[in-house]
Amino acid sequence: MSIGPLKRRSSWPSSFVTGLIGWNGFFIILAVILGDVSTGKVLIFGSLAATAQVLILRLLFFVLRMDRSMLAGGVWGGITGAIVVIFEMQITSLFASHAVAWLLNAIYIGVAVGLFLVYFYRDDRKIENEASEKVAAVDYGRDAHWLEPFFFGAVAYIVAFVPSSLDSAAVILVVGAVSGVVAAGVSHFFIFRTPRGSTVPVFLCILIGVIQGALSGLLLRRFEGDLFFSPLIHGTIAGSLTYLMTAVRGRALAAKEISPV
Repeated sequence: MSIGPLKRRSSWPSSFVTGLIGWNGFFIILAVILGDVSTGKVLIFGSLAATAQVLILRLLFFVLRMDRSMLAGGVWGGITGAIVVIFEMQITSLFASHAVAWLLNAIYIGVAVGLFLVYFYRDDRKIENEASEKVAAVDYGRDAHWLEPFFFGAVAYIVAFVPSSLDSAAVILVVGAVSGVVAAGVSHFFIFRTPRGSTVPVFLCILIGVIQGALSGLLLRRFEGDLFFSPLIHGTIAGSLTYLMTAVRGRALAAKEISPV
């Protein structure tokens, strides 16, 4: 059975998706915090930055020895992230009023993307080598579902906030997607490290979702006039739904790994 490129985290398509999510996610969040930047333009330049950085890192992946070192991934990720945004600053005034903040944000994003590219490459190779040693088909297991948390978070936040414009939809989608990734990490900690059949992890995840969701609502205060309730209430609902979906899905994947069909 063939494995789709987006289920293989180290594939070229997956690398670009990783970059697009990272750059647009943190670009939008910073734009919301600063409050005086067009989110539409930020998405354009975030996407351009992501595409440029990933293309550079993937083309020079082995030359930069990123296949052998997480440190190399972080260092080169930070350098290329800074270079890309410094170049963008030369062609737009979008980042002029908070240049230092945008540059630091770019370095942070660049480091994260570089580290993820290295981690995905090394982890996929490990899985593939183990399958080769066992003379078995490659199975990435739950790692093949790495994109699902982004979807869960995005859906939960759209349902909870019901955006009234393209601008609000873009911000809500990004905040939701990032929240979904955090939820997946937290859920993974509980789901795969507690006794099978226990419902406690799911309730703990939802409780954390309530807290995280309320805090994320602060990022969406600019749309308060379009909401039925306080952004904190909408955020609480969104966070709870996000954690509920990721926890239930994580539980199902954990059960499948223990008792594969």
